[in-house]
Amino acid sequence: MFRTSSHARGSRVVSICAILASSALMLSACGGTNAATNTSESPAAKSQDFDQALHDALPAAYKGKKIKVGAFNDWPPDEFMEDGQLKGWSIDMAAAIFGVLGVDYSIEGTTFESVIPGLATKRYDAGFASFGVTPDRLKSLDFIPQRKEGTAYGSLASAPIKVDSTADLCGHSVAVLTGAWDYQYLLEESKKNCSANPIDLKQFTTQNDAELAVSSKRVEIVAAGSAKLLYSAKQTGTTYVSDLLSNPVYNGIGVTKGNPLGESIRSAIQVLIDNGRYKEVLDKWGVGTQGLLEKAVLVTENNPNP
Repeated sequence: MFRTSSHARGSRVVSICAILASSALMLSACGGTNAATNTSESPAAKSQDFDQALHDALPAAYKGKKIKVGAFNDWPPDEFMEDGQLKGWSIDMAAAIFGVLGVDYSIEGTTFESVIPGLATKRYDAGFASFGVTPDRLKSLDFIPQRKEGTAYGSLASAPIKVDSTADLCGHSVAVLTGAWDYQYLLEESKKNCSANPIDLKQFTTQNDAELAVSSKRVEIVAAGSAKLLYSAKQTGTTYVSDLLSNPVYNGIGVTKGNPLGESIRSAIQVLIDNGRYKEVLDKWGVGTQGLLEKAVLVTENNPNP
């Protein structure tokens, strides 16, 4: 599971967050429960991807200064703490982005709900928290997408079930997280496409339990956020993830509305897309097969669909 009705972190009700807080693979909406922060100094210097023109074009406020980054500390494989260090593909992407720009930066791991206020108070210049882009958030923030996230479908690698459309789920048992947006979405899809042979939806209180139900052959398919399923497949080697990505939405980096740093970050991501480094980072974490961008964009309230 990856999003609620808005596909966006921060919009689940508190009761669901309480149910899921014990799981390291909780809903992105819950935003984490660990208030501890971890700050690391990360000099980008001039990486192999350094672009002099983009360095020279940096906003004046950031030239010769360290960029301050706030990152969510509990959403693997995007951003998470392990052995006292921030890890994840989004954290690696931060290093690559600031390497292109040739600027030093510090990165602080914190709770999800602390990142947006930190941007508003200028504690952070950029937030790496895999933000779902929503109209409400666009009132105060601009976003630089890093990939698209959507619902993906996993089955046993030893007996894969190919899902090319949601109609292929008709008649199959599908595990979903209790209260997840995926449940409501697939319930509607079942009514629309599977009236004679409905999807047999099975709800589980944790994502681990949903995936275990498939690995133990109690359920045929698990539906969840694409990054989560792809990461699990890479870690375990027992899950096949179909190519279908339902209802993909942008997930990305946040900056305050109108901050010209957003355009610098967008340009750096385009360099990484063009030279292949972008996909290398995602492939390292097992999430490089779905939701990739072909073009870096800057999403603003005035331009929500670039």
